[in-house]
Amino acid sequence: MTLIITLKHRTMKYSGLFFAAAISAVMAACSGHDRTIEFPVAETAMDWMSVYKVTFSDTATVVEGNFYGWPGAEIKMPASAFRLRGGSDGAEYQLLGTPEAADTIFARMPDNWTVPFTFVFSPLKKGEESFDLVCGNESIRGIPAKERKGRYTMVIEGTLVDRPNTSRIILYPYNSDPRVNPYISIPVEDGKFSYRLEDDIRTVYELICWDDYCHGSWVSQKIFSDNGKVRLTIPKFSFEADCDITVDEISSSFYKEYETAKARIYVDRDGKDLMALQDSLYNVQSELYSKNLYFNEEYMALMDSASTSGYPDDLMKRLSVMNDSGAGLSEAGLDIRDRLADIFSRVQENTAEYCRENVDLAGYFLLTDSYIMLEYLPYPTDRARAAYRELFETVYSKKYPDHPFTEQMYNAIASEEIRPGGHFIDFSAPDLSGKVHTLSEKISGKVAVIDLWASWCGPCRRHSMALIPIYEEYKDKGFTVVGVAREQNGTEAMEAAIRKDGYPWLNLVELNDAGHIWAKYGAGNAGGRIVLVDANGIIMAVDPTADEVLEYLGSHCF
Repeated sequence: MTLIITLKHRTMKYSGLFFAAAISAVMAACSGHDRTIEFPVAETAMDWMSVYKVTFSDTATVVEGNFYGWPGAEIKMPASAFRLRGGSDGAEYQLLGTPEAADTIFARMPDNWTVPFTFVFSPLKKGEESFDLVCGNESIRGIPAKERKGRYTMVIEGTLVDRPNTSRIILYPYNSDPRVNPYISIPVEDGKFSYRLEDDIRTVYELICWDDYCHGSWVSQKIFSDNGKVRLTIPKFSFEADCDITVDEISSSFYKEYETAKARIYVDRDGKDLMALQDSLYNVQSELYSKNLYFNEEYMALMDSASTSGYPDDLMKRLSVMNDSGAGLSEAGLDIRDRLADIFSRVQENTAEYCRENVDLAGYFLLTDSYIMLEYLPYPTDRARAAYRELFETVYSKKYPDHPFTEQMYNAIASEEIRPGGHFIDFSAPDLSGKVHTLSEKISGKVAVIDLWASWCGPCRRHSMALIPIYEEYKDKGFTVVGVAREQNGTEAMEAAIRKDGYPWLNLVELNDAGHIWAKYGAGNAGGRIVLVDANGIIMAVDPTADEVLEYLGSHCF
């Protein structure tokens, strides 16, 4: 039997195109004898395509999902590019038809960023536990062919308010990076979504709207994998108004324990409400901002200069130094900063005390989240860092050695070495041919730049390209560069970027954060990192400009 996949137009829910199986006999054959998996959690994710339902029968494998992309963007691929690949032995299962009178699958993205599809493939052989959906050079790997049931089931429901273009929700492990790590894609229908999160451990995820993520600004909601239900309301994202996600209903004991912990640490020993005091200071800070009274005249002049000159790296670095040190603040700004620093100091002390007295997963997440957030605080954090680290090393790492929070903490602690005067962190990773290289062997006895970049990171690539003439001038004088590209699923984009940009040095690949190299270098959620080290492996500078690298080499390479 030959099956035809027809191309149709739908005007009710979607203003674009979608693919649907046109042979009713096959669908009828599936009914009554099929088994269906909804929201199969794959081992890898693909930004422009997600699978939401797979139906298995003796006659076909029906895969349903959505294409995604910016409005107006087009997906155009030969039908032959789509196939299934078995996870056990790599057996291939072909698409059983093509669009009518065409051998190309085509879709143009409407305003809601989404085009649904239904593909019919030949049936999987018995015993196949997983498969890949292959789309040309990319694939969604490890799609399960069997229903998964975890020890903990959390039902997540949500309603979107004034968000007509939000077509999916992304759910990913806490503090991971969906740019290169697998995530769970949840479709939105008529402004609502629902998902059953199955997990074997109690841990934490983050939930965001995909369109906000694509625009680079979003509000996240922590989701606790536990037995229970959570119901959310998600408003339209705005910089001007409150757009926090509202938790309307929750029945997770893990979540409630964590909320109790958070409330405790914001109450001082004398009963003072530190949260209210902090909010009042934030209001004063915002008023100073609005009246241009928070920063001093020198900082404001430098900001104006950076704005008119396109925000060059050297001026932005000067602004960052002034901001971190407080040298750019007015007297009123310094006063607010000092009072906020005092509040944060008391909150950090309360956090350490709570985590010491409540050694459970809620306490562990509070400890982990607080430790990671220290990196972003513009206040002294040495005392808190030492207290949190002591608790982790003596208590929590021993009680929860295999929990994801433990790996998060180890990576955060390792990244503290990435500072001037610290030592580079050694690692091994493959090049594009698959040969594994060890960093220390490649830079031994040389001044070196460790260049963490990615094909999808424009600023990373611009910084890398700026190093090319410096490398060519000093490569025979005791200087080298080792690149590490952070990629997802495959290396095709990395190879294309190297060809286009012309990097002449050794480039290794960190695929799907296999070695957590970026996290260990303190760039887990950042846009790359450049680390300059001397011939003894001591870090001379973190994220130096090309001119700063050149200046150092002019003084230290002969």
